[in-house]
Amino acid sequence: MIIPVPITDEKETIAMKKRLLALFIAILAALPLTACGNGQTAETTADTAAAETETAVETEPSFDPMLEAVDYGGEDFVILYNYGNDLEPNKDFVGDTLTGEIVNDAIYNRTISLEDKYNVKMVYTMLKGDGEVGSAIQKAVTAGDSTYAAADINAQFCIQQASKGNLMELRRLPNINLSQPYWSDTMLEGSSICGKNYFTFSDINIHAYGATPCMIFNKVVHENHGLEDLYEIVLDGRWTFDKACELISAVTADLDGDGKITKDDTLGLIANNFCVDCFISGTGFRMIDKDEEDLPVLMMYTEEFANIMDGIKNLLSVETGSFLVDRTSTQTEAREYWTEWAITEDRALFWVGNIKCVERMRQSESDFGVVPMPKASEAQENYAIHVQANIGTMLCFPITLPDADMVSRIIEDMAYISYETVMPAYMDVCIDGKTIRDEESLACLEIIRTSYYCDLGFMFQQLGVNVLGQMRDYVTNNRTDFMSKMAASAKSWGNAVTKIAATFADAEA
Repeated sequence: MIIPVPITDEKETIAMKKRLLALFIAILAALPLTACGNGQTAETTADTAAAETETAVETEPSFDPMLEAVDYGGEDFVILYNYGNDLEPNKDFVGDTLTGEIVNDAIYNRTISLEDKYNVKMVYTMLKGDGEVGSAIQKAVTAGDSTYAAADINAQFCIQQASKGNLMELRRLPNINLSQPYWSDTMLEGSSICGKNYFTFSDINIHAYGATPCMIFNKVVHENHGLEDLYEIVLDGRWTFDKACELISAVTADLDGDGKITKDDTLGLIANNFCVDCFISGTGFRMIDKDEEDLPVLMMYTEEFANIMDGIKNLLSVETGSFLVDRTSTQTEAREYWTEWAITEDRALFWVGNIKCVERMRQSESDFGVVPMPKASEAQENYAIHVQANIGTMLCFPITLPDADMVSRIIEDMAYISYETVMPAYMDVCIDGKTIRDEESLACLEIIRTSYYCDLGFMFQQLGVNVLGQMRDYVTNNRTDFMSKMAASAKSWGNAVTKIAATFADAEA
């Protein structure tokens, strides 16, 4: 029997950082009270908040599912997962050996714990992409092959496989308790159709959290241009499309005097057209919502959405000073590296990316901060961010899985262990002093983390509803025909959505 290597010191470090983060947020939340003349000093309020936070941490309830150990006789427990890509690899199951890196070692110890408790061999089978994972599921179901216990792919392919009848409805898995905090209720509520769920994500899926959109800003560029404190703008609720345009325009400049803005000039914003998705999500608008019967409803043919798209098009326009690399090149180097280089070389104010882009900044000497995606306007009550369903990974289960009791028992324990060790370790990597470099960015990460919502509009791409392709094209190519393009797609998209709804309605609950 292999004994897991203790990581007591790492756990202590992670726990301490969780307490510090909770304390900072509590103090931040308490500070406005002192400005309202309630008779308390900031020092007193901070002390009170600290005491309350420490008490809350100490009395945090246990969510251990307390599942009984069952001996499965050394059986293989096979999970399929996608590779991701070279810049943003899927690390959900990477941890074959101990390396001293805390996320890797937490995953390794999770594997050993499960193997020891259930006498199984955890086998993580990596395929190159989501399409390959989907094809493997299809082949297994067609052949009645029970090799695969679960799969880890993005929601577009989960919806595709569910619509083909290849996935098990989650509530048919006896030991999975979806009310536990390590399962995403946001995803469950937002992605259900006809009250049925065939996938979701949990604290197993650190790739899903890593795909969360955000904006990275360069502090050197910000300071050199004497710009208003960006964190104050965010916390005051004034971080909007218009404010972003104002700051972008103030920075963009033609360094070489050739009369045009290129990747080597000073840029207010640089991004690839993935950023269109991110700006849509910051508005909280659902491109596909649901009715009272939990059926999908297309929402793109509205004046509200047309105004949002025009706001994004203006924000990302050449006239505003934004540099969208897809207008110059769609090569991988342009889409993935020009953006990062501009920030690390102190030539760009903003880079629209995700938490994995923040991870990539870990080794950067350039000082940077993180803020949420801007609101459409100050009339929008809260910041928002969608679950990046077309990139981040979800868990789903082929209907030919080997044994529902075994699979659900092991996956539930895996999710719980991930909640206790893996996700805190991943957050530690994201928020320690080598990556996130100031407390204000921590507060912004907390705003992002607590602002998730789910939009089916990001999930139907493999089923004939190419919403994202249309939106990206509209902005990238500066089109003026939004409503006519929507009208041209209305019939085919409507038919596709009706077919998807009927498939879910007819599926076994």
